[in-house]
Amino acid sequence: MKINWRKYNYFGRRQFIGHGGYGEVFKVAYPLIAVSASYIVMTFADRLLLAHASTDFVAAALPVGTMYFTLFCFFSVTANFTSALVAQFFGAGKRGECIYAAWNGFYFALAASVLIMVLNPVLGKLIIDHSGIRPELIAPANDYLRGLWLSGVFTTLAMPLWSFYSGRGITWPVAVVSIGSCLLNIVLDYMLIFGRWGAPCWGIYGGGIATTIAGGFGFICALFFFLFANQRNYPTRKLRRFKFDYIKKIVGYGTPAGVQVFLEVGSFSFMTFLVGGMSRDYLAATTIALSVNNFSFSPLMGLSDATAIVVGQYIGRGRTAIAERVTYRAWRMSLFYMVLCSIVYLTCPEFLANLFAPDESGGFDFQAVVDITAKILVCAAVFNMFDAVKYIFMGGLRGAGDTRVIFLYTSGMQWLVMIPGLIWLIRYAGADIMTIWIFLTCCFGIEGILITLRFRSGKWKRIKLINRAPDAAVAVPGAGGVQD
Repeated sequence: MKINWRKYNYFGRRQFIGHGGYGEVFKVAYPLIAVSASYIVMTFADRLLLAHASTDFVAAALPVGTMYFTLFCFFSVTANFTSALVAQFFGAGKRGECIYAAWNGFYFALAASVLIMVLNPVLGKLIIDHSGIRPELIAPANDYLRGLWLSGVFTTLAMPLWSFYSGRGITWPVAVVSIGSCLLNIVLDYMLIFGRWGAPCWGIYGGGIATTIAGGFGFICALFFFLFANQRNYPTRKLRRFKFDYIKKIVGYGTPAGVQVFLEVGSFSFMTFLVGGMSRDYLAATTIALSVNNFSFSPLMGLSDATAIVVGQYIGRGRTAIAERVTYRAWRMSLFYMVLCSIVYLTCPEFLANLFAPDESGGFDFQAVVDITAKILVCAAVFNMFDAVKYIFMGGLRGAGDTRVIFLYTSGMQWLVMIPGLIWLIRYAGADIMTIWIFLTCCFGIEGILITLRFRSGKWKRIKLINRAPDAAVAVPGAGGVQD
């Protein structure tokens, strides 16, 4: 039998410059990767500065930061589904619909922000006080929570506004503002954690305040870009009408994605509190290892978002075959990057861990933390490969609107397998940190396989997220037709 080798030529010229090629994916992805990179640098610098101030600060930062994100991520991820709507409307040539989608996503975010402001402080303190975390970490954990109070509000409000740009494949404004917010956060961290340049010395509370101020800056910039878009082609200040049908789409398709991330991050937050109850060394090492691993994980999320956008645009044009090829090409790009990161983890883990050494030991044996961190990074080198599979194919499914099955797979795996397994290993089997991370790596691998099988089934191709037929309601100047 003759083999058609051209079918397996993954790096030929057409793979780079054709429709849905590597070049097109990267054009959308690199600003989003820059966004993720800025988040990495911000988080890394935040925890690095907290580590130099106190090992207790950095040990408390991971569980509280993860928990706080858990408490608002449902709303922010649901609001961010606006980008999938915008992408498909843009692919179908409906400019007015892109604007209405963004405004109605913002209306949803406004209502959600009220709940975030009211519920997060109360629920957060209740969780910290009854989490079983080491007693010496409770006070700094509550201080950090107070500092982060409004950061989730600003993040949620900005999501649908940025979706108006990212959904159309214009991702550079998001990147520029994110980098600016990152730099602002680092400067404020240095000032407010250590009391430099005349600022108060607030320690871990100052780190939370710095994150909140930087988030507020990002939201103001998102609002400015949205309201002052080119009004001839996209009259964002005119087409503000509330459309319940759009809210239903955002809630109907976005809620499974929001619940999925809520349960996923919630399980992760639960895991950190379980580890925090075992040992301060284990929690500090886990915090450091995951801070380092953000250099792998966050760019992957940027590429996943880009995959969802490009897939959504091609589905809006009715070209699902190209949308499918886009996803596989994005996966190869992510795998190449993950291999490079894993090589770094395996060759210099102690160097990476020692970046977080405190300025003063205070009788704390940091070398023990370094040894544990090095072992965790070995597991990270493996589960990064599984994450590359999971999040890229998840991005392809999300661009098509196939969010419900993702929710069932990931939430079931994490809350019916991972969390009960962790409780048994920690509370009853007396497992050490390496056993825990090997178990987590196996869980990540199974999730990746399930998501891949769902994508390969092709059922996402039958989902009708938008109506591609032309509407006749509002004329948008310069749109080349009547749009609504």
